Amino acid sequence: MMMMMMTQVVMLLSFLTVLLVHVQATAVPTFSSGISPLPSPPATALSPDQLKETLNAFLNAFIAPNDVAQAKEINSTFFADDVIGTVDLSTTFVGRELNTEYTFGLFAILAQSPTDPALYGQPVSANVTALVIQGQTVALGMIVMFNYLTLNKAFPVEIDGFFTFNDQSKIQQYDVTFRRYAWASQIITPQLIPLMAKAINISSTNGTYVLQQYLATRTCQGAEQYCTGDNKQYDSYDSCMSFATSIDLGEAWRLGDNNLNCRYLHTAMLPLRPSVHCPHVGPSGGDMCIPRDYDAVVYGSAFQYGLDN
Repeated sequence: MMMMMMTQVVMLLSFLTVLLVHVQATAVPTFSSGISPLPSPPATALSPDQLKETLNAFLNAFIAPNDVAQAKEINSTFFADDVIGTVDLSTTFVGRELNTEYTFGLFAILAQSPTDPALYGQPVSANVTALVIQGQTVALGMIVMFNYLTLNKAFPVEIDGFFTFNDQSKIQQYDVTFRRYAWASQIITPQLIPLMAKAINISSTNGTYVLQQYLATRTCQGAEQYCTGDNKQYDSYDSCMSFATSIDLGEAWRLGDNNLNCRYLHTAMLPLRPSVHCPHVGPSGGDMCIPRDYDAVVYGSAFQYGLDN
């Protein structure tokens, strides 16, 4: 009996050996998912801990009043020279200086007028709620509290983002989405309307009219003050108001379109570089406040690090 069992074991082992050799010699079929693999990270890839540390420093710099110091740098060292940033509410920003202005300068400049009921609040805290790191790319979700000084109230806004870092710990590109911002604006803006009416001395209770007049007033005041000489956009303040109140008011999620909301957003940038930003508040809209095609925006993503590379 023992001899029979040993014989069977030997035969089984022989069979498995032959089978293994056959499998190794046979080409294994491959299946394509239609998706190209992610590009290999650079040889000097940052560790997850390094990426988290850099991201944490960036978020701390974004929070007021730290954003003031970053805005003064003009070219924030958090960004690569050729950084590309995309924000779903507006558009794509190319280059270190432009990204410094819109990431840090916008809120820092608005903070200089604490009694003015600006449409945008100050970022005062950021709580990261989700974080995934793959190679040099960080995907995160966070809740940022935006404080409105004139309301003495802060509102939570959900922000999702993809950030790719180069091997010098600089942000090479990013893609940020303000989740549910249209909903947030429906809660925040009505509370600002009475303060806006008071700020520009009108008595109307029509919220849409008050918002239009406030945005137009602030836009045209900025254009008159900073857009002079070769940067002049309008013949007069009155001609600016006439144009600003004749175009589409726009919505909170269309800050990169040909409307008044977009021009108001860019007014805060005028003190920084009038030659660059004055066209954005003018009739042409420059390269920021222009008509957009939905398909072109959706398919024209500037975020280059992804499944297609």
